[in-house]
Amino acid sequence: MSLTKTLAGHGPNIGHGWVKYVIIDPDGQELEPIVFPATTARASQAAAGSLVRVPTVKVGNVRYWTGWDAQLSQSQITMLGQDRLTDPAFIPALLAGSIARFGHLNGSARGVCVSGLPASWTEQSREVDGREEKNIHEKALGAALRAGAGPDIYAKVKVIAEPLGLAYAALLDNNGHMTGDPALANGRIASADFGHRTDDTAELLRLAVVRSSLQSHDTGTWRALDEIRGRLSAYFDCPLSILETDMAIRAGSIEIAGKLLPLPRGWDRPLIANGQTKVARLTEAFGSGKQFHQILIGGGGAEDERLTAPTLAKFSNAVVVDLPQTAIPRGYARLGRRLAGSLR
Repeated sequence: MSLTKTLAGHGPNIGHGWVKYVIIDPDGQELEPIVFPATTARASQAAAGSLVRVPTVKVGNVRYWTGWDAQLSQSQITMLGQDRLTDPAFIPALLAGSIARFGHLNGSARGVCVSGLPASWTEQSREVDGREEKNIHEKALGAALRAGAGPDIYAKVKVIAEPLGLAYAALLDNNGHMTGDPALANGRIASADFGHRTDDTAELLRLAVVRSSLQSHDTGTWRALDEIRGRLSAYFDCPLSILETDMAIRAGSIEIAGKLLPLPRGWDRPLIANGQTKVARLTEAFGSGKQFHQILIGGGGAEDERLTAPTLAKFSNAVVVDLPQTAIPRGYARLGRRLAGSLR
């Protein structure tokens, strides 16, 4: 039996707004994706009288709540900068929380992990004692992922630019084999990840990454979400977090004082404006876009038509990928399955 068959593909995407994790097991079956807010907090002792025991994960000698459970603490942590890569607990706790949410994996956990960074964070170097140290952020993320997963789960860890995950989701099947439109593999394609903090772009030419195309743009959705959060908090006279605002947008309604209420008229104007800003920045990056066989659009922001409609109208060859919020980790996991075949 080949190693490709016996190793799973792991695709953790520790985003700035949400953690998304896809595992494709050794039989090529995708497990139910894990999605939860990218927040942590040190766990405290349960209050007397609590009816449930909130799950925790241990990093070093400290236990942490992750995701929605972190709201139990008044000191939630969400890290957006590059310091998240070297923090001893933030990414390890989120990664451990992801694996715990999958439950018992029936021996199918061990595999090849592929994860990613904002495009502009990749391939950066620094000088140490007069010598150039390359790929510092890729190494830092790899170390953080291994710390969260433990010693026995990842046979190999590879870190790539996030928007490449979209391309691999379209190009590969669950066993890592080339599939889909051959023109995608033989031509020039672009991908754009509509993320929380940044929008990231990349280009591939006959499957080779065009390094100069790896770019991060400051047009992520967080500013629009923060503006909407302020408007909704004032309108409903109820303080809301960015995550609660995000959930309300996705649902199209919000629960206030035990009642499910519609969002007020005009609440989405910041999103509409952000959609226009995104297409303007993509036009700067891609020009007419006619040089590409296809432009792939994905990421959590790609689930909202207000954010994607201007781009789809501008570029006739642009498409929103299937299940856009989890497309990048799916691409990671599929690439992980492909890389497993190279392990001997």
